[in-house]
Amino acid sequence: MRRLELNGAADLTNQELVELLLLYSSKRNDTEEATARLFDYFGSMSEVLEAPIIEMINFEGVSRNSAVLLSMIPQLARRIRMDQDKRNKIRGMDAVKEFVPKCFIGMTVEHFLLICLDKRQRMLRHDYISKGTVYSSAVDIRKIVHLLLATNARYAVVAHNHPRGNDYPSKDDLKTTKVIVNALKVIDVELLDHIIVNSNGAYSIADAPPGIRCCMNPD
Repeated sequence: MRRLELNGAADLTNQELVELLLLYSSKRNDTEEATARLFDYFGSMSEVLEAPIIEMINFEGVSRNSAVLLSMIPQLARRIRMDQDKRNKIRGMDAVKEFVPKCFIGMTVEHFLLICLDKRQRMLRHDYISKGTVYSSAVDIRKIVHLLLATNARYAVVAHNHPRGNDYPSKDDLKTTKVIVNALKVIDVELLDHIIVNSNGAYSIADAPPGIRCCMNPD
């Protein structure tokens, strides 16, 4: 604790940081063993913090309060990064592609994201359209259309995450992209990209080979 007060968190290891979080959120004075068990089982700090609460509370020395606190850290990190980007005013596809992965920090189930852009490709708003299981997410086309009309958007970008898989688009992902493209054509909005995010990176369908990218073309 003294090292933290003097030098901040930079001098602490990942395991020491988690130990402190457990210390502040529980009545136990010694959290080293509990932290070691978490790291041994999950493998890294990011996996510990993104673990389901129901799994963490099965470890001796980890209270429900501690598990809730740990699970909040990735969510706070995601909101901080998104808030910083809002202040910097997202504009253009390069900025959008940097912004999108930050929207999924700490998410352990699949979410579907819509970004509305004006005619200069400035971000007007972003919304999570749906939340699914760890493997899938239902997409509400009517909600997408409603939000784009409400913001008077000219362009749109959609994105979703693969929490347990790679970032390569599935057949359903390509089919969903085609459905969205055709729906937006009716309201004169162009879909610029469908981005798939996982822990290792992001996949842009707009930048994919022709056989994949063709789903971006309206019928």
